[in-house]
Amino acid sequence: MSASREKKKRQELLSSGVVDPKAARAAEQRAAERKSNILYGTIAVVFVVVAIALVVYNSGVIQRRQTAVTIDGESYTVPETSYYYWQSYQNFLNSEMGSIYAALGMLNTNVSLKSQSYTEDQTWDDYFKEQAVDTMRFVHAAVAAANQAGLTLDEEDQASLDASISSMKASAAQNGYSYKQYLNAVYGATMTSSIYESCAKDMLLATKYANQYADENFVYSEDEITAYYEENKNTYDLIDGAYVTVSGLPEAKTDADGNAIEATDEEKAAALAAAKETADAILAAYQEGEDLESLAERNGASYSTSISASGAVYGEWFYDSARRAGDAAVLENTSGSSYYVAVFNSRQRDEALDYSVRHILVTAESLNLGEGEEATEEQLRAKAQEILDSWDGTEDGFASLANQNSKDPGSNTNGGLYENVAKNTMVASFQDWCYEPGRQSGDTGIVYDASTGTPRAHVMYFVGYGDTQYWHYACENDMITRDAADWQNSVRDSVTAQMDEKGMNQIG
Repeated sequence: MSASREKKKRQELLSSGVVDPKAARAAEQRAAERKSNILYGTIAVVFVVVAIALVVYNSGVIQRRQTAVTIDGESYTVPETSYYYWQSYQNFLNSEMGSIYAALGMLNTNVSLKSQSYTEDQTWDDYFKEQAVDTMRFVHAAVAAANQAGLTLDEEDQASLDASISSMKASAAQNGYSYKQYLNAVYGATMTSSIYESCAKDMLLATKYANQYADENFVYSEDEITAYYEENKNTYDLIDGAYVTVSGLPEAKTDADGNAIEATDEEKAAALAAAKETADAILAAYQEGEDLESLAERNGASYSTSISASGAVYGEWFYDSARRAGDAAVLENTSGSSYYVAVFNSRQRDEALDYSVRHILVTAESLNLGEGEEATEEQLRAKAQEILDSWDGTEDGFASLANQNSKDPGSNTNGGLYENVAKNTMVASFQDWCYEPGRQSGDTGIVYDASTGTPRAHVMYFVGYGDTQYWHYACENDMITRDAADWQNSVRDSVTAQMDEKGMNQIG
């Protein structure tokens, strides 16, 4: 301490009545200790507060109350928005388009959605948040309209909701989670059972209101359905015909290092001319009576009977109203560097009838497999046969077996029954069995399917055909879809939403 500061210190001590230097030094030491104790005490309190804050933050309490979206003045919290976010995500994954994106690697379910691009300007996370908010706007407006109309959930609705919650709890237990832990795993750390069940209830009421509105408003006369069909018949008609594709691409060549060599314009023109010559020869041979499929195989070309109106050049030719039975032609596909040999036999409406069927779904869960062991087709078929062998021969008996054994949550409480199933609703192997020529009521069988990526077997019981033809069902369904989409958009757009950036960042 400097002389001047020491002097000042002494003066302060003297003014306080302290005259003994030793006493002064002791007093100074005690003051310093008191300051130190206060300092460390304060630091300790800060650490305790921080620790408590971290526990509270990690528990989700703070985010749980944080607003993520405001719709017409009503706040929706982070977990409420997360419910709709992950519903949108799962619905997309379960759709045909979602399966395609996942199969092509355009949506990786093992990587953060925030790091994957959906479009040039939007990530998958952005996309699902947008979908979630749009759904929330519709549900918000539909629930308000339902309340205003006095529409409530009845006992059947509540039973459906309870069953859904029970199914979620069962899935949790099956995967080794508590109900709360499972909800956190599926919907994020902020989700609670009360919030999940409240959101599910709102969604159910909104759906009930939408269905009631559709039943009352989306009703069409036979004349309206027929007129819609006539305007869009290319979408619903079936073509009996075939086509052969002859490639006009030059033979691929590589250099000494294995690198592809770009074909010259002369080589491309020569290859296309050769394809035209082959196509003309196939057509001539077909018109002389040879089999078209055999001609395709002999010439290294592809053969197909799958024809749609959107099928490039050949689709337009097949669906031309001028087509008559026996028409055949060579068609050039300039954009695809190929030629088609097309043969038209007939065109008709798709008159396949709807059907009703019972089934028992057999999956890996039906088997006593070891840890990490995957189910084989032989095991699944054997289990399915075991169940079928225990059948008493009656429809009621089959229904009872379905309730006891089926792993299909959509039908294992109603005897495995699917009624009035339209064509193109079920997976191909399931549908093909139902439409097999000579199929009769009471027929049973076993169908194996792995098209969804998960091997499974179906024990089948055919109930019978209905009386609705597919073209009629498809037209009416598309009319409802069109009008329902317009209505839902109008309901959604009747309310506005503002997203809170801080809250939305907690989602996903």
